[in-house]
Amino acid sequence: MSFVINPLASWLLSHAYGQGGSVAVPSPASGPFQMPKGEFPAGIDEVLAYLSNRYASWSAGTNTLDWCFLIGGPGNGKSEALRTLADKLNVPLPARQVGQPVPRTIPAAWPTMAHSLGSGLEIVFVNDASIPRLSATTAPGSLFLDLAEAFNRCEPGGKQPVAVFANVNRGILVEENRGGDVWIAAPEMPDSALAACLIRWLAGGNVPTSIGSAKFEETVRVDSTSPHYGQCRLTTTGNRNIVVHAIFLDVLSLLEPRPGMGARVVDFDEDPPKPAPYRTLGSLVSTEVPRDDTTAGRLLKEFVAEPRWAAGGCQDGSGKLCEAFATCPFAQNVSWLRDDSLRHRFLDSLRAAEVAAGRRFTYRDLLGHFSLAILGRPEPDWLDGMTSPCGWSRLRKLDVAQGKTASLVALQLHRIYFNLFGNTASEAKRFGDVALAGETLFGAIKQWGASAGESPRIQSFERAFCDVDPSRDTDPWQGTRSRVLDAVESLDVQSPSEQAAQWTQLPSPTHSDIERLIDHALREEIATELARGYQVGARRVRALRCWRSMLLLRQVGLALGHLNFGHAIDAWLAEQENALRGGHKMKLGDGLHHLIIPPQAGGHVYFAPLRPRTYCLSELPPDTMLVSVATSDLEVVVMPLGDTLVAEVQMSRAREKKPPLALAGLVIDLAVAREAILHYGTDTRSFTEIGYTAFARIERARASLITRDRMKSLVPHFTDGAGQLFKVSPSPGGSVPLRVQQA
Repeated sequence: MSFVINPLASWLLSHAYGQGGSVAVPSPASGPFQMPKGEFPAGIDEVLAYLSNRYASWSAGTNTLDWCFLIGGPGNGKSEALRTLADKLNVPLPARQVGQPVPRTIPAAWPTMAHSLGSGLEIVFVNDASIPRLSATTAPGSLFLDLAEAFNRCEPGGKQPVAVFANVNRGILVEENRGGDVWIAAPEMPDSALAACLIRWLAGGNVPTSIGSAKFEETVRVDSTSPHYGQCRLTTTGNRNIVVHAIFLDVLSLLEPRPGMGARVVDFDEDPPKPAPYRTLGSLVSTEVPRDDTTAGRLLKEFVAEPRWAAGGCQDGSGKLCEAFATCPFAQNVSWLRDDSLRHRFLDSLRAAEVAAGRRFTYRDLLGHFSLAILGRPEPDWLDGMTSPCGWSRLRKLDVAQGKTASLVALQLHRIYFNLFGNTASEAKRFGDVALAGETLFGAIKQWGASAGESPRIQSFERAFCDVDPSRDTDPWQGTRSRVLDAVESLDVQSPSEQAAQWTQLPSPTHSDIERLIDHALREEIATELARGYQVGARRVRALRCWRSMLLLRQVGLALGHLNFGHAIDAWLAEQENALRGGHKMKLGDGLHHLIIPPQAGGHVYFAPLRPRTYCLSELPPDTMLVSVATSDLEVVVMPLGDTLVAEVQMSRAREKKPPLALAGLVIDLAVAREAILHYGTDTRSFTEIGYTAFARIERARASLITRDRMKSLVPHFTDGAGQLFKVSPSPGGSVPLRVQQA
């Protein structure tokens, strides 16, 4: 038999979650088999091209320098961007050493020396600002010292002017920004003041326009529609102009179109440069513009291209296809992702997970999920180096030919629809309550559930995929859900896989020989258990039917885009695109308004400020202190902050001719969106299990309406034992300052 080891499968394993080879942007491997290489986050390509031209044309008479800062967390492509720019400038970089940290700066002798370019300009790369300098103390920080020394070099009488290219995590900016006021207010130390101003601006704070004779100017403002690029200009005391380019790598989704829709993300032909606005597809299942035309979509198509699998990587030297191909879950998962419709729905599920998790996929996250979707959770033998994924698939095929059900279950549990959503606690418990039944499907599933370790994904995404799991959805899916459940109930007549293969809405790559083999073994095992007539056997049959139902619901749900809480996610995406375009609130926005400020007759609501929970009370309890809050001057505004949505509670101050006052902000994640959708209209009696963090944030937003400062202007009320409402107001005259009257 002809078995083949696909090099891409082994490469994916080395770049899966938790593996040491994981990098942000895939780099081509040496040798004839080139690995896919992803594009950089929005804005990097244009800025790198602009910087390389500026540095090459620099001369001693040039008064303006360009600095660049890449801001974002790990896995966003910062190091690869630095490497790309260094290659453009012919700056040699030290070779990567396994197990050794990357050098903090290039050259390592900085600040004693910087690297000289051919134009005469010097440059220093801060490869990772998270690594502290050996000479740095807690205050000021290492990045602050780097910038102060770079500013000093650019002053008259200093060393050769130096350009700075730095990779900075957001957390470092927060730490280094502490105490910045002291340095900004020290005109006798202009270099330190400029360094503090630059850090303050990168961190999103307000910066004074002048620091002694030095000046600061924000030339490209970072705003909600263009949060990915900003620019400022600093003029030193020696009148040297330093233009700072800041690219924020973690504010846009890689599963939405790049700003500019194929045109320039940042247009440097204009002065100042003009960044393209961020626009999204505006829905979860997009048919007019599929998610193929996104950074994530283009990278995924590279990974599942046919020459890397069926037409190349899975063939031997004579062009013969691997004998294990039909039952190889990796090859069948790739066939799934090669189909246009199925690939689009897979990308939609990743976007849904972003909304559910409340965070964006980095390149490292994407690479991990591509590996997880194709390979599944790494087997112990893979990690120990005992066998490769392809070798493991070959052994499982031989075992299945010998009738070993454990290997058949192992193949099934590496299918794409199981890889994404994992093993739920309810399924594991259902099998854990029943005694083991020898070498059977039930026994193999139970053993897998007992031996499965922690998820390779980070916790937020693991929880997010559990939230959007199609098998947890209760929507009828236009009748498809009942067809799935009926197919499993009638498996003794016709296998679910055979029935599903006849459903015309499912593309053919949805199905594989693995499901057919599972259904055959499942039918025989159920028949055997029922023939014995034991109660424990009946319990095992129920568990097996539930397990098969869960698998088929995931298979069909992922293929057709039926995800749990899909309606709430759709509303979130529509509200986001509408907010980016400056439109009025939609369904989600109205629901948020009613969630925080429920509509009441008379234009006011009552709160009980001394109660532990903050609710707008429609039925007033007896013997309770209350305050009346007018709702006519209150508004909940949905604001986009890049790929994040925030509901801001604002109080109008039109009579004072002042802009609205922000009282509180509430990040809109899936839990908040679910509750807000239920509050759409005027029904405020709804309730969902929104989670402890979401409920606390909603309460904090409500409590902003009755803060200590606002209580000074609110009218106090109370109810007596019979529930009658009274209010306390200033007395117009007499010796008594207050009076009580029935409201």
